[in-house]
Amino acid sequence: MNEAGLKFHIEANDCFGTLATVVDLVAQSLRKQGTAREIAALGRVRDQLMYLQRRYRIEEVDLTRRSENAPS
Repeated sequence: MNEAGLKFHIEANDCFGTLATVVDLVAQSLRKQGTAREIAALGRVRDQLMYLQRRYRIEEVDLTRRSENAPS
């Protein structure tokens, strides 16, 4: 996913779900090769991304403003 695509999915509030789909497609490809450990790891990542999709949203933060106000 390029930067423009990532921004689109963040604005559409489906970034985590889209990433979970990509992870699942990679896992499906690996199933053909029989690498169970990697498939299981990708399944956990997919589940975590779906958890994030259901409960959180991404908002842009101006980090330059934060660093100016941070205690020294």
